[in-house]
Amino acid sequence: MQPEGMVHALEQIHRLLKPAGILIEIHPAVDGPPFVEVRSNEELFFSEEDPAFDYEEDLRRAEAAVESVLERRLFALEDRRKFELRTYAASVKEMRDHWTFVGAYDPEEPEEALLRRRDEMYARAAAALDAASDVPELVYVEPAQMSRLVPLMGDRLR
Repeated sequence: MQPEGMVHALEQIHRLLKPAGILIEIHPAVDGPPFVEVRSNEELFFSEEDPAFDYEEDLRRAEAAVESVLERRLFALEDRRKFELRTYAASVKEMRDHWTFVGAYDPEEPEEALLRRRDEMYARAAAALDAASDVPELVYVEPAQMSRLVPLMGDRLR
């Protein structure tokens, strides 16, 4: 989504929120690329950055959109926290199916070279799953940010 669309969405939320309403805004953070891990009994068997991560500019736009409505005093920032958004799967197929579903509405197709590198990364993750003892977990870890925004009334009609 273009920055103007993100700001417009936040403006519409501001317009629709009740005076006592709160917006909890969550998006992936720019802190670093997401990565895939394989763990079993707290032991790390595999960890590698997602080679298909190519949306850092989109994340910067999301952060800029939030900052824009804060600067314009549509909202006040009550709290902001960073956390890891973790997606667990029992197999590489389950993880891939999940991301196929999530990415079904992406406006752009990822580059072939990135998809090939992701396939190679998932092959290494599958080998780590096979080598792990007990019940291993495949985890996609994505840095994220959550902001609690309170609408400011000012002279604006609601």
